[in-house]
Amino acid sequence: MPAVASAEPNVDAAVAAFKDLGLTPLTTMPSGRVVSPTVGTTENFGYRTYDQINQELANLASANPTLVSLKTAPRKSVEGRDIKYVEITNDVGNYDGKPVYFMMGSIHGDEWAAGEHTLEFIYDVINTSKTNPKVKALLDKTRMIVIPVVNVDGWVRNRRANCGGITAPPAGSTCVTTGVDMNRNYPFGWGSNIGVTFAARGLGPGSEPEVQNTMDIVKSNQVVALLTNHNNSHAFFYPGLEVAAGFPADLESIRGLSVAMAAATNNGYTNVRDSAHDYETSGETIDWSYYATRGFAVTPETVGGSSTCNRASATNKAGKAPNYVNCTTGDYTGFVPADAAADIKTAYSGHAMRDAFYTSLAYATIAGGHSVINGTAPAGYTLKVTKDFNLYTNTIRNNTTPVTFSAPQAIPTHLESWMRVPASGKFAFHVNPSVRPVPPYRAEGMVPGPSGYYQESWTLTCAKPDGTVVDTKQVLVDKGQTADLSLCTEGGVGGTVPATLSLTMGAPASFGAFVPGVANTYSASTTANVISTAGDATLSVADTGANPGKLVNGAFALATPLEGLGVVKTYSGPVSNDAATVTFKQAIAANEPLRTGSYSKTLTFTLSTTNP
Repeated sequence: MPAVASAEPNVDAAVAAFKDLGLTPLTTMPSGRVVSPTVGTTENFGYRTYDQINQELANLASANPTLVSLKTAPRKSVEGRDIKYVEITNDVGNYDGKPVYFMMGSIHGDEWAAGEHTLEFIYDVINTSKTNPKVKALLDKTRMIVIPVVNVDGWVRNRRANCGGITAPPAGSTCVTTGVDMNRNYPFGWGSNIGVTFAARGLGPGSEPEVQNTMDIVKSNQVVALLTNHNNSHAFFYPGLEVAAGFPADLESIRGLSVAMAAATNNGYTNVRDSAHDYETSGETIDWSYYATRGFAVTPETVGGSSTCNRASATNKAGKAPNYVNCTTGDYTGFVPADAAADIKTAYSGHAMRDAFYTSLAYATIAGGHSVINGTAPAGYTLKVTKDFNLYTNTIRNNTTPVTFSAPQAIPTHLESWMRVPASGKFAFHVNPSVRPVPPYRAEGMVPGPSGYYQESWTLTCAKPDGTVVDTKQVLVDKGQTADLSLCTEGGVGGTVPATLSLTMGAPASFGAFVPGVANTYSASTTANVISTAGDATLSVADTGANPGKLVNGAFALATPLEGLGVVKTYSGPVSNDAATVTFKQAIAANEPLRTGSYSKTLTFTLSTTNP
């Protein structure tokens, strides 16, 4: 294991950005929450309840509508509880391609200090952004997604596992006795049973709804930095999880930022290492997230480091829910009351965990730590990046006697996120690299890393507001790289059609000779050539002269009207050179007097439209 972190320019930039914030030290939690150091069991040891957390999230969103958006995860917990979280950024309703910083707390339900730290960081960023322009500027550059409590059933029941599992709940209960350790249920590397029992690993890779909620957030956002807050080892743990699996390809930056976070606590945290060299496990959040996205991922193990805090007492619910004022508040703020035990002061006084959180938030704003797709596209269009690939479980140890194993299981993985092109037509889409680290868990089994990278591409589509995709590109972009593109730029060729209604008549219609004294109906026809560019058209013929509707010969007119006047033909769309036949009929009775000469009439032919 490397003894120290190598210099890494993006980590150095994040450290400099954090120091430039000039944060004012705190003496109380950012929310202003104040409880007595001697608070005990009747007051929940000072910790919030599940309902109180949800109410506070709702209040924050209501009070800050352009900064905070309250969300409900799509899947309820095993016992049917909603899982709430917030998104935080300036102009929060505008999905503008910012990189995403994802913090989640208390995937282990009895780790109350981790949930409190996560909630208090929400308050911290919101409140500080209103008084510190440099913190506000961070929210111009990144979107935060924060779930204070992932394992809400475990929080309510004060137990590590959720309420799912491979067995049915006891009679009259909705909660399985053993439950699933959800930080052993993520699909990547699942199944080896290192650091977990058959019952606690879950029915299958990624089987638990609470785990799936967190995976959805990572897969549908460009999460460039992920923190999953636990307690209470007083440490920072990064991938990998098994010694035999080796180190991640991006060890330099992963370990570098983890060390920088620890250093930001004024070196109050000194245990910084890959998780495997602290305790080997399988199916954890950080391993799955890194190998799915190549985004930074770390497990901060908050509080701990104090024997007084790490035990149950009249003012400690347990080591994982220690004294709220001296331990949980002290660890977050770095301020410890004067009457606190000496070991608490040594662990926390002047060693604020919030500074580690802010350092990682600053890192999310550093473009060199991820990738950027810049370019132009029509305002209001939607840009979407997608990628599909398989991750794999470990070789799966089956719950059989004698022990048997199954081949690694493929985990189809779909990444998809989007942004809307701003009014300027210029966009910056911050994404994780398309170039993905080669994982140690593969179809053929475990292959120790690091093993380089897959040269994969993002599929980038550009769609009109109505969803019509007009451009698709493959974009290969590595960490620290920028791709410059012009998208959805539609050119064309064409011409214009002038409004046209054209009517050309053929030779006049002739009935020939009328025979006096003989009853007969005579027929005659002519043609009309029709050209129309209108949406509809009507060809008609009318008699507007003297004795309308009757043929005349000087002062004499036929007794029976001419048939064929009125509408000749209708058209429901454009037409070119249509030869319409116009037919007339004339009836003459046997006793009708006929005058020598020609009977005729000049008629008016009209081509008209109501939809030019």
